[in-house]
Amino acid sequence: MRETIVFVHGVCHGAWCWEENFIPYFKELGYDCIALNLPGHEKPGSTQRISYSLNDYVQALHQVVEKLKKPPIIIGHSMGGMILQRFLKKGSCKKAILLSSVPPSGALMASLRVIVNQLGTLPYLFTGDLLGVFTKYPLLMFNDAKIAEKYTANMCAESFLAFMGLVVPVFHKITTPLFVVGGSEDQLITVQEFSQTAKHYGAELAIIEGGSHDLMLDTDFEKTAKVIQEWI
Repeated sequence: MRETIVFVHGVCHGAWCWEENFIPYFKELGYDCIALNLPGHEKPGSTQRISYSLNDYVQALHQVVEKLKKPPIIIGHSMGGMILQRFLKKGSCKKAILLSSVPPSGALMASLRVIVNQLGTLPYLFTGDLLGVFTKYPLLMFNDAKIAEKYTANMCAESFLAFMGLVVPVFHKITTPLFVVGGSEDQLITVQEFSQTAKHYGAELAIIEGGSHDLMLDTDFEKTAKVIQEWI
């Protein structure tokens, strides 16, 4: 039976962020691929306000995994990485990849860095408009203006309640084999935080030189896909 990879997207994203590059790449290698849209993220570019908790997103992942005949490989990006960490408190998978993931210590430091470096984010944060933040400052996600121009319109409104849940640290143990992957030019999560995540879980770490936060949409996304392929 073929292995299945489940892809979990991050803040303001959707299944579309995997469909461009990663799903064709891994399907070519013989994997079955499932990219879920978290609740409220089904329509790319939607500006409709949503209000889901981070636990609602974790439960959405549980529902997908429970339908599978055997434990999958799960790749969680950014917020999706924190969703994956919380999923693994009770759920299980064969292997887990934390891609540009929020660290187990939570997203507080990353959020404060964004505010300090980009004071223009404050009006959006005061109104809980995360989409506004990333629409105004798309290079927080992408490291190339052309890529930002191509994909920013696909980003959708995010639940501020779920975002607040990212601030809460993870304390439980995880025994599932973990792989931590981050970009050296990530504008949200630092290389030091990626290293701390790997150390916390006793996991292998790969830093993609020149990689952005959205590693799966980088021009040279294959560098990231290949290190994941080799690890799994």
